[in-house]
Parts: sequence; structure tokens; C-alpha cells
Amino acid sequence: MQDSLVNLILWAVAIIAVLIALYGLMQALTLRKLLERSKHETQMLIQSLRNETHVMGTGSIGVGQRLLEVEKKLNQAMERQTDLEQKDSGSLPYNYAIRLVEMGANSDDLVDNCSLARVEADLIFLVHSELKKRKANAAELDQF
Repeated sequence: MQDSLVNLILWAVAIIAVLIALYGLMQALTLRKLLERSKHETQMLIQSLRNETHVMGTGSIGVGQRLLEVEKKLNQAMERQTDLEQKDSGSLPYNYAIRLVEMGANSDDLVDNCSLARVEADLIFLVHSELKKRKANAAELDQF
């Protein structure tokens, strides 16, 4: 009887061991599926990030090229401005005199501050005084 009891216990232990092994195998398969799913999601995220990085890189290259073009144009404009200032240096006293007249200076102020001849100062003062009057009359007419 003891032999049958030992055999029964051995069979029970064997069955329990098989059941535990099956349960472990099922858990391993479930974990493997989760791992595969996670791996797939990670690969998809990596691909998405690569695409976004590529797009941003391409965009920044375009912006850099446009920035270089704008910088070239700015440098050209600055060179032209410098050239114009150097070519037309004789008109600087006249430009300054015109600004002074627009701010309310008279002919005497122009002679003193701009080193202009009396005739030049009078001419600039008269021309810009007349322009000022015409602008004032035009503004009055626009109000009606």
C-alpha cells in the first residue's frame, strides 16, 4: 500500500510540475507577445523621429540658404549706400539745410550752420516755406 501511496504522490507531483511548466510556458509566450508589441511600437517611434529629424534638417538647410541670400543682399545694399554717400557728399549740406528748414530754421541759421552762401540759404528757405504752405492748404482742403 505504501508503494501505491508513493506512486500516487509521485504522479501528483509530476502532474503539478507539468501544470507549473505549462503555466510558465503560457506566461513566457504572453511576455514574448508583449515584448514583440513593445519592440514594434519602439521601431515605429524611432522611424517617426527619424522622419521628423529629416524634415527639420531639410527645413533648417533651406532657412540657412535664405539667410545667406538675405545677408548677401544686405551687404550689397550697405555697399551701395556707402558708395552713394561717398559720391554725393556735396549734397550733404543741402540735405542738412532742408532738415533745418523743416524744423523751423531761417536763412540766417542756414548760413551759420551749413556753410551755405546767402543766396543758397534764401532759395532753400523760400522753396521749402512754399512747400510747407501748399501742404497746409492741401490738408485744409482735405478736411472739407
